[in-house]
Parts: sequence; structure tokens; C-alpha cells
Amino acid sequence: PHTSPLQTMISRIAGANVLRAARANIAPRAMAARNYQSIDKDYAGSEGKALLMTAESALAKSCYSTIDWKISEDTTVMDMLKKMVANNIGAMAVTDASGKVVGVVSERDYLSKVAFLGKTSDCTNVKEICTYGFSNLVTVSPQNPIERCMEKMLGRDVRHLLVRDGKESENIIGLISVKDIVKCTHEKTKAQMNRLEDIITMKNIADSAV
Repeated sequence: PHTSPLQTMISRIAGANVLRAARANIAPRAMAARNYQSIDKDYAGSEGKALLMTAESALAKSCYSTIDWKISEDTTVMDMLKKMVANNIGAMAVTDASGKVVGVVSERDYLSKVAFLGKTSDCTNVKEICTYGFSNLVTVSPQNPIERCMEKMLGRDVRHLLVRDGKESENIIGLISVKDIVKCTHEKTKAQMNRLEDIITMKNIADSAV
């Protein structure tokens, strides 16, 4: 059937309006694809932080941030074990007489240097079994990406990292475990998948609206 110029114009205007409406609804529809009821600035901010996980992020999530994670080098291994069991942890930072962190001691140190050798926990001090001296410690700065933390753990075969208060500093401000690294890595992976899903969904909606 013959289409009048007026019908053609109306059809074009309607098509343009549909396209504009579809494009305007890309973001909400993309988020709906992720089954979210709504999205706000707080959520967007938290997802952005998850994409930038660092040692500081791990420290904030760590159980070590809520307990006394230091122990004197003169403490007996038995007392060290009691503290570890009480707090359900596997390592502690070792301090000297001035309170400075000079080492780290772990449950593996106890197993290999006390239990395996038949020594007595009551007669052995922490200094005798710990990794001693700052140059021997595996440390990270708060700004180190979570991937760098994981690389250090794998490269040095350790399950805990001491956190310095700066890149060149020897002042230790915290301790993080492999569990904390896994938590951060998991959150970052989820955020990356969500971001990629948004991009793909928005592109599909944009393409279908053309």
C-alpha cells in the first residue's frame, strides 16, 4: 500500500523517540540484568574500592586489627602458643625490649624447631625459634596492590605478611594472613565480573536499540 509523506514523517519521529528512550534506559536495564533492586553512590563507591584492593584493604579486614598481634622475644613458646590458641591465629610479630618489631613467629616455627626436635616449650624463648631481623622479614606497604601481596607470599612461601607504615619505613603497623588476601581477591574478582557484565549488557542493549 502507498505510504503518504505524513505517515513516513510520523514513523521516523516515532522511531527516533523509541531510540532515545532505549538509550536513556540502558543503565537501569543493565543493572536489572544483575538482579539489583537499585543502585546508589554508596554501592558504586564500594565496588570501585573492591577493584583497587591493597594491603591496607586486607589489614582492615584482618582479625589481627582487633587483637594484640605482638609478642616479646623473651616470652616462652608455651605462652606464645596460649596466645595463638586464644586468638585463633597462626603467627605473631616479635618485639624487642624497646617494643620495636624485629621478627615474626608462626605455628610452623613451633612444629619444626620445638616439637620436632623434642624441645620443651616452657624452656624455649620465642627469640630462639622466630625469623629474626628486619632484613629477613617479608613485608609490604599499605599501598601495595593485593596481587603484589599474593606474589610475595607465594615467592617466599609464607602465610603472613608484616605491613609497614610506608614504602621505605621499618615501622611495622600490622599483620595480614593468607585468609585476608583471599578475602580481598574474592571481592575484587566479583567486582571485575560485575563491571564486565555491565559493559556487555549495556553494549547489547545499545546495539538492539539501533
